[in-house]
Amino acid sequence: MVSLALHAVSSFTRDLFGACTAISIDRGSVVVGSKDGLLISWLTSTGEELWRASIQGPISDIARGLDRVFVTASSSLYAIDDSEGTVLWKADLEGASDYVLRQGNLIWATSSVYEIEVGDYTESSIWRFNGSGECEKQWTIPERSWFIGLSHGSVILGLGRPRCGILSIKGNELVHVEVGERQPIVCGDYGSPSEEAVAIVGHSNGATTLIGDLYDESEEGFSISSECWTKVVEDPSAVCCILVADGGKESITAYENGFVKSNHGWSYDVQGVVSAMAIGPHRIGESNRSLWACTGNRVLVLSTSVPRKDSPAETIPCGQLELELSHECRIDKCASEGGTIVLADERGGIHFVNTEFLNRRMEEGSVEMSADSRSSIMRERLRRLRK
Repeated sequence: MVSLALHAVSSFTRDLFGACTAISIDRGSVVVGSKDGLLISWLTSTGEELWRASIQGPISDIARGLDRVFVTASSSLYAIDDSEGTVLWKADLEGASDYVLRQGNLIWATSSVYEIEVGDYTESSIWRFNGSGECEKQWTIPERSWFIGLSHGSVILGLGRPRCGILSIKGNELVHVEVGERQPIVCGDYGSPSEEAVAIVGHSNGATTLIGDLYDESEEGFSISSECWTKVVEDPSAVCCILVADGGKESITAYENGFVKSNHGWSYDVQGVVSAMAIGPHRIGESNRSLWACTGNRVLVLSTSVPRKDSPAETIPCGQLELELSHECRIDKCASEGGTIVLADERGGIHFVNTEFLNRRMEEGSVEMSADSRSSIMRERLRRLRK
């Protein structure tokens, strides 16, 4: 195992000038958004800035497609030109904006209302827009959705209390499906936005559920399939993060007790709560990849079950720590594409790591953090002790 500082393996670093709250990487460019409403797009290969835009923050989520960037921020949904950064249209939502999802030519968004006196979310809305920004349909439900994604071509939402379970949208109808043990859903992932996408959701009791094909079609219409969900893995601790990898063949779940587990049977204790995960560069080459798990001011790189390039029948040992990266502050977000991963820290630092540069630095061995980085870590520890 090699230990390095994050800056030592970063091909280059850029500045968002504030905490990153959303990140999306697609077709060679990354778009990041801040709590203050700043959006910046860079090329992942060179770090060249393509555009920047300022909207009313905080930015909640980003989805891309149709040569546009769709952003939920404050109480609105924005469509932004992906090549120039100009705002094409804006739609007002009710309450605070949460998630955004693109499904073909349709744009889905969620928003929620939090009552301070109650200390909980009292209702939320689901919105369906066309590509021109016209609202086609709005639904209001009595709980907050903590996940929106695709599964077998259907839009699904993972619900908190009181109902829990998932909502599937069939035409203009909301269909509620109970899954698992009626525990609140806290997160989820669905891999890639395609008809073959498969969603996996995580529950507050540590269970994870694979969402199958929800409907049985017949001449009389449709009904809920009796085999629409399957329990994947379970742990006594609550789920905090899920990653669907390898085209839906592998699901990796992080728990609040620090364990990361795969449905392929391996597990690893990262000794901290994972804030984000992505499949990123592997030291062997582009044909092999690793899991990058962000926890606090560390990034742990673990081997996954991708076949070797020179021997497809063999796989690299899974769940083994290959690299530990340290940083002077917390790393909150990450996203990857091909041989590049982009990591964002709480101060707005955006770090680009690619396979070639990473391999070169790992071969050189351990690189100590700079004196400035060590001083920053000490100042942060002292600040926390004073709280």
